[in-house]
Amino acid sequence: MKPRRIIIITVTMLSISSLLLGALLVKPPSSLQFLPVIFPPTPPVHDDPINIHLSFQNDPQSSITVIWQTASAATGDEVLFDTVPHYGAPTLYRCKAIGEHHSYAGATGYIHQVELTNLNPDTTYYFICGGPGNYSGERAFRTAPNSSSSFTFVCGGDSRTNEVNRALVSKAMRHVNPAFVLHSGDMIDDGRIQEQWDSWFADLNDNWIGDNGLTIPIIPCLGNHEYNSTNYYEQFALPGNEQWYYVDWGPNLRIIVLNSYASPTQVSTDQVNWLNETLANTPPDKWKIVMFHQNVYYSGGHGNATTLIEYWVPLFDQYHVDIVIQGHTHHYHRTKPLYNNTIVDSYREGTMYLTNGCWGAPFHDYVPQLYSAYGNATLCFTQISIFQNGTLYLETKDVNGYTIDSCVLTK
Repeated sequence: MKPRRIIIITVTMLSISSLLLGALLVKPPSSLQFLPVIFPPTPPVHDDPINIHLSFQNDPQSSITVIWQTASAATGDEVLFDTVPHYGAPTLYRCKAIGEHHSYAGATGYIHQVELTNLNPDTTYYFICGGPGNYSGERAFRTAPNSSSSFTFVCGGDSRTNEVNRALVSKAMRHVNPAFVLHSGDMIDDGRIQEQWDSWFADLNDNWIGDNGLTIPIIPCLGNHEYNSTNYYEQFALPGNEQWYYVDWGPNLRIIVLNSYASPTQVSTDQVNWLNETLANTPPDKWKIVMFHQNVYYSGGHGNATTLIEYWVPLFDQYHVDIVIQGHTHHYHRTKPLYNNTIVDSYREGTMYLTNGCWGAPFHDYVPQLYSAYGNATLCFTQISIFQNGTLYLETKDVNGYTIDSCVLTK
């Protein structure tokens, strides 16, 4: 019995082995198709716009320029906009503007720039920027009025690289809902370092939005810490040569921007000729405000700007510039009315020289002079309101909202 069982088992095992081997050697039918391996889709890479800010290249009654940054180039150069909110739904906006993008040596990404034109004056617009799949959230701005309506704006400068102090001033000034900010230069420590610009524009992106929901445009000038850098020109969109230019805000105000750190010939000749022509063509009933970085008169910190006193101040006197806004010295200083370097009775007869270098830079001691009306070394911004009745009200506030200085000018 035992041998038989062994034979049966052996035959059975051989039969099974033969069947398995035969199965392996059988040629598959020609109709058999192998399906490709399907991998799950790769999620899209988001490169949403950052560091969004607004400036003016032309008349702010009918135009504005939107600028933002992305890590890559192919993210879209579009602004979709409308006069009613659509909460970021791209297909609902009725208007579209297309611009361009560029980069430069030392840049940390790509700068996108789109100018919106043919806008209506005194109108709120809602917009998103970027491109399909990479649009920003919805923002809003308001164009300048074409009538003598009242408005408020803010001025200040020397924000530099103390992010905490800089943000304190930005967060305080947005509560007054300014139509725009005049920044008198030294935005950062070194204008040749892009990372400092990225941090500064992030402050604008996050904090330059008024309590009314409007993004606050900037009208800037060059300071010595900008170093006349490529980075400055590549990230702003401004009128003319972008060093000296003017912006009219409605029929009541002309803002003239100069470059106090230009070459000697540009300071003494080119800008003098341009300034003389610009002031001569300014209607006498307009408020005239001139802004540049270097402070003209000493109040502690930096000394008198003798070159500017020689070449520019005579034109301020001749055409009765109402206010000269400066920075450079890191405290607040308002002069008494000055004409021909002499104190006069009222601002109707002379010019106010206003230094506000208190947006975050380390302070200089305030040293009062005979021509000083008020000064203080504290974080602050200056709020200027122009009313329909021809009155200008100037009020300087600290970061807690307390008024530290104020005065009234009338036309």
